Amino acid sequence: MNEPLCGTYNPSIDAKGRMSFPNKLRDILGAEFYLCKGYDNHYVAVYSVEEYNKYCAELNKITGPKGTAIRRKLISSADKQIPDKQGRIFITQELREYAGITNDITVIGNLNRAEIWDSAKFAETVNDIDPEEEMAALADLVL
Repeated sequence: MNEPLCGTYNPSIDAKGRMSFPNKLRDILGAEFYLCKGYDNHYVAVYSVEEYNKYCAELNKITGPKGTAIRRKLISSADKQIPDKQGRIFITQELREYAGITNDITVIGNLNRAEIWDSAKFAETVNDIDPEEEMAALADLVL
């Protein structure tokens, strides 16, 4: 995947876990992609096939029993999705529970992956960033 994923979307999700996945993100991710647990917070990570393979390769670098346990936790709940003709996908009950997804969802592009969040959790996470810490983190970058 060469083009970065970006943008914020607020599609609806039904009680069975079906949602319309944003066209702009689908166009970049490709005809099929993987949903899995976000490793750094409670959201659903969405990877293209290529990026998912890279993700798995990175997880394979964690050796020993700890690596095995982490892979079991993260990969056992992963789910390959092929959107239907209307662009809808299904989020499993396990992934919805992990991310705390109920009614209101926010889908974002985050460079090499998309993320599906419970909207309230996403707002809380984004608003948790201290403006001074953000400026300090960005200070040395050439933007």
